[in-house]
Amino acid sequence: MAPRFRLRPASGPTMLGGVAAVMLVAALVLTESLLPGGSTERRPAASPTRTSTTIRTQAPFRLGGRVECPPAWPVLAMSNHTSYPAGHPAKPPATATPVACYQTSAKAASAGYTPAPLPAGVLEIGGVYLTPTSQRFQAHCQQVADRLGFAVPCPGLLPTSPPGLAPPRLCPQPTACQQGQQLLFSHDFVVPFGAVGASGGYGSLLIVATPTQRRAGLQCPNERPIAMPTIQRIRAVLTACQDDAPWVLGGSLRLRWSQQDTLTVVSMPGPTASNQRLVVAVADHLRLIRPTRT
Repeated sequence: MAPRFRLRPASGPTMLGGVAAVMLVAALVLTESLLPGGSTERRPAASPTRTSTTIRTQAPFRLGGRVECPPAWPVLAMSNHTSYPAGHPAKPPATATPVACYQTSAKAASAGYTPAPLPAGVLEIGGVYLTPTSQRFQAHCQQVADRLGFAVPCPGLLPTSPPGLAPPRLCPQPTACQQGQQLLFSHDFVVPFGAVGASGGYGSLLIVATPTQRRAGLQCPNERPIAMPTIQRIRAVLTACQDDAPWVLGGSLRLRWSQQDTLTVVSMPGPTASNQRLVVAVADHLRLIRPTRT
């Protein structure tokens, strides 16, 4: 029997978030590390009847050779009048310099900094950027399929990983994959500030696959049907599962379907409309890799 799986907060992003917060405070205290331009852009004069206390921007700072923004102001504005929200896969041109950090892309755009163009093959869904997986990742999928002995889902697009983490790969630990039984792939990713279901400041994606004859345990006991989207010409079931993520209002999303004798589930916390589009997009860009020998 395939074991039941439950979404839970990952320790890696939480630890990264705590470390980043400590280093952020240190960077702000050491004023000599701040980039030119000051902590805010010039503010309009205060109204005679009311003093404005809204902070429109924060200053970018250097951390480990990278230019960073405070967590609550994650949109980096550059001198070429473009902006780079958290997780944006493009890199600013070498001739552009950091100007300020904004809370949202809309606020940056209203100040004259439009989002930078996306690289080829990248999708943006609700502020989350889905980027193509590498050839090395794709080749590893075949190795995993040969080792497990059944067709495994190989993601063609994945959300942007948090900075400093190793590139994603299937079966990073032996317990995540069991021959003839299951594949369990988890992936943490960058989300907009305040996103629903982002425990520790990062999103969490879970992909589970098992041969169809071992499908027990992959259906949530108290699931609520949401929709039946078509995934690669196959009717799938999208549900909300209260049992998966009790710390998030509404539980988690589960999208499941059967294809080539493999049952696949794509799941993430927070059954918002944006997250629904996200799991469908990830699922629609999965490719089942069959073992070389069956």
